[in-house]
Amino acid sequence: MDISVFSIQKSKSDAFDDEIKNYLKMSSKYAKIGDYVIFNDKIAKAQAKGRDEAYRAYDESFLPKMSGFCVALDERGRDLDSFEFAKIFANNSQISFFIGGAYGLSENFKQRADLMVKLSSLTMAHKVAKLVLFEQIFRGLCINANHPYHK
Repeated sequence: MDISVFSIQKSKSDAFDDEIKNYLKMSSKYAKIGDYVIFNDKIAKAQAKGRDEAYRAYDESFLPKMSGFCVALDERGRDLDSFEFAKIFANNSQISFFIGGAYGLSENFKQRADLMVKLSSLTMAHKVAKLVLFEQIFRGLCINANHPYHK
């Protein structure tokens, strides 16, 4: 199984990154997982110009990376419990998750995704949402492997 997580965020090493690395390591016995942070001058300038420009820059960065079963994280996405989330891994061998930038994801991008999921009804900082996602990926993989982590 191949799982990719793409996020638009300014890259800066901190405690969240260390914790994400722990989840990547623990998950590696179940799947190949990649954490891909995308941020460049074009995105920074587009965000400064507003929502529409930012969406264009996000789409330009994300659309070429859409492969396999694509999951967009969005506050209006489906609210799944951990067992429902685990089914994503049981039913797909290549999965790509997408976390948008400061303005989220464009409607165009969300329509192209196979599934929209929300992690919470609360608004979270990107790094918090990403940490929650990696924990849920590990939990879902453990559920499917009948590993006791979930209990």
